[in-house]
Formats: sequence, C-alpha cells, structure tokens
Amino acid sequence: MRKLEAVFKDKPFLWGSATAAYQCEGAWDQDGKGLGEWDFFNHYSPLNINQEDGDIASDFYHRYQEDIDMMAVGNQNTYRFSIAWSRIFPNGYGEISQEGINFYNRVIDYCLEKNVEPNVTLFHYDLPLQLAKEGGWLNVKITDYFAEYAKTCFEKFGDRVKLWATINEPRYYAYCTNVVGNYPPNRKTDFQSYFQYQYNLMLASAKAISIFKEMALDGIIGIVHDNGNVEVDPTAKEPEAIFEKADFFYNRLILCPALLGKLPNELDKMIKVYGFTLLRAENEDNIFRAGRGDYLGLNLYNRQYVTDWHEGITQVFHNNKGAGSNNKEGIRVEGIFESSFDTHIRRNKWGREVNPRVMYTALKEIKERYADPMIMITENGHGCYEEPDSFGYVVDDERIEVFEQFLDYMRKAMADGVNVKGYYHWSTMDLYSWINGYKKRYGLVRIDFDHNLERIPKKSYYWYRDYIANYFEETK
Repeated sequence: MRKLEAVFKDKPFLWGSATAAYQCEGAWDQDGKGLGEWDFFNHYSPLNINQEDGDIASDFYHRYQEDIDMMAVGNQNTYRFSIAWSRIFPNGYGEISQEGINFYNRVIDYCLEKNVEPNVTLFHYDLPLQLAKEGGWLNVKITDYFAEYAKTCFEKFGDRVKLWATINEPRYYAYCTNVVGNYPPNRKTDFQSYFQYQYNLMLASAKAISIFKEMALDGIIGIVHDNGNVEVDPTAKEPEAIFEKADFFYNRLILCPALLGKLPNELDKMIKVYGFTLLRAENEDNIFRAGRGDYLGLNLYNRQYVTDWHEGITQVFHNNKGAGSNNKEGIRVEGIFESSFDTHIRRNKWGREVNPRVMYTALKEIKERYADPMIMITENGHGCYEEPDSFGYVVDDERIEVFEQFLDYMRKAMADGVNVKGYYHWSTMDLYSWINGYKKRYGLVRIDFDHNLERIPKKSYYWYRDYIANYFEETK
C-alpha cells in the first residue's frame, strides 16, 4: 500500500495545477448528482449577470483522462481538484450516490496510474441545494453534515489519497456570499453573516480534521486560505491599529484555528469593533484544538493594502464585468478601515493588483507568526482575455511573465527557510470562472468552448513543462 512518506520521497517538490468541481466537471445532473446551490443560482437568478453556467463547463467529467494525460506529459506530478459534495450526498446528507463514488475513484486511480499525486479538496464553494434551503453555513447543523461527508470520503478514497484539504478559501467564500453579494445567497455588506460563516466553516473543518486523525489515516490534511497578507499604506495615521483590524477581517478567524488550534486572542475585542454576535459551540476549545491542520494551503494572488477610514459609508468595490468596468477591487468599512489604492502597482482587467512580490512577504509572514507550518501554494495564476491564432494556439506571454515572477519570489522564500512543499498553478485548463463566465481565462490549456471543447496547450503550458524539468535538473 502507498505511504505518505513515499509521496515526498518520490516527489521532493510537488509541481501541478488545480481546478474545482463546479468550474470544470459539467455533467451537472448526470449519474445521480444532486442539485447544487450554483446550479440553482445560475439557472434562475437575475444576479447571474453574465448569464453563463457550469452545466457543461470543461466537461472534465467525461474527459478527465485526456486532461490528466496532459498534466503528466507536461511534467506535472500532482493535481489538486475538489469533490462535488452533491455527487456523494445528493441532498448533502442521507443517501450516498455510488455513481459519484465511482467517478472519483476513476479520477484518483487514473492520476496514480500516470504518477500524478491527487490532492483532494472536500468543499470548493459548491454547497448542495438542499443544505442551502436549510440555511446553509448559518445553520450550525451543517458542520456535522460536512463531517459525515468528509468521513465518507476518507473511507472511500483515503487508502489512495494522501493529500487532503477540507475547505477552499473559507474567508473569501464568506466575503463573496455575504459582503460583496455576488455569490449565492447574495447578501450584501452583512458582516454578521460574514463572521458567522467563517466560524462555522472553521468548526466544520476542525470536525473533519479530528475525524481524519481519529481514523489514523496515512496522509496529511489542512485547509486552504486566500492570501490576506495585510500591508498598511505608509500615510496611515494609526498603522498598528489599522493592521490589527484589517488582519482580523482578512485572516485571523482562519489562520488561528487552522495553524494554532484556537480562536484569535483578540476575538472579543474585534467583536466590539465590528459589532457582531458570534454564536459559538459549547465545546469549541476542544474542537479547534483537535482540528488543527497538518499544513496550510495558500491561494495567493494579491495582498490587502489598507489605510485609515476617511469618510463615507461602507461600500464594496468589486468587478465581475472585466474590461466593462473601472472598479478597483477593495472595500470601505465605515469607521474602521478602508482599502488604499497604490497607483504604482499594475492591475488586471478585473481591478485586482498584480504584485508578485507578495508571494515572498506573505510566506515569510506566515512562517514567522504561525509556528513555521508546512505550506503548499494551492492556487496562483493570472486571469486574462485571450485571442488564439488561426490554429487555436494562445501565445500568453503576459501570463508567463507574471508566472515566472511569482515563482522567483516563492523560491526566494524557500531559500530563506519557508517550508513550501508544493505549487499548483490555477488553472489546469480554461474553465468557468464563477460569476465571470468563460471570457476570463486562467488555464494552461485552452478550451475551445465553441468547437467540441477541444484542448489546445498554450505557450504557458510548455513553459511550465520546461520550468519543472529544469527545476529537477538543478536540484538533483
């Protein structure tokens, strides 16, 4: 039987790419899959502003072998993907779908056949619709439903899967669902729900990790956080106070339970600052202590650049219209802090900073503040508009430029002692980019959505293939 120790012996560094179930699988109603919240939202909500959905997406469900083959040929030795909760439990709990189990068994087995290490995330935004109807992540019962779902996955796949993550980006998921309001259930500037979501998501994660450890499975498990590395504008009048408030807003409710096994020390203070009520489990200390992860997955694209609140009501600045909007990504929280906008830093077409230096500073900060954990960069990439040539080939030099800079800063952090064990480029292939639809492209492989979903590797695919080969040659 395969052992965890062999993973890092055979693959001293994990080089791969990543996807999420709803964004790439398609087959939204096939083989017993239950409805997900995103199925309902994209089919019926007027808030689906680009009127696109993941019904077919990249059709990974039927073409996974082709995609995994491309990873293997491209020297990728690992693949991060998520399981659709509603493929395993169509209603989120209760009856199990054997067809769903069979599908993920096929994917896992084919990865191993191709020497591509599977790295499995249990939840990546796609809540079963029935659980959404019962209150979603505001209903604390969901933490036990998630734990049972996780246990089922451990039982069915844990003999072969050695790398696990419980939840993808609990903070950013809570932010989009309750503050921006662009993800279902589309609450806007609802900070009460924002913080309660984070707490319940971390409670669910801790329960799942505790079960994993009780089962004495051979493997490692953690959670995936979106980088919230806070930097304070040097013109801020109260930089230390602003840092503390913003760091709590972006990071602390995730990183403290995940890496330290406890809630942040400043929790009671910040409850008063932000004015919310946190409904808490009676035995939370024991749950979080037992649910500390083995590593941290870090999805890293940008920093959080903040300053003092100056004036104005709470307002979110977000852009899901790409070049059709001039919005720069950020927020103003009345009376507390607001985003600052650095005119010296480039931004992508969706208003987000493109600042590869942050890879280094974020990794160093986590090492120094959170007991030097094992880290994997579970997402990092660059979204673009792209035009193929007459053969369908994309020369994505802009992506390669940014890609290389991020990797340079990651390796600099590693040279300075940060314990990074893997890197996953987002994304394996072009896919559905949540509210942004299909025009926003992240993939190493182009999907021709207009012509039978043909797969055509981009220039960046070949660049990454050669980069990996050179890395292993250099580190022999």
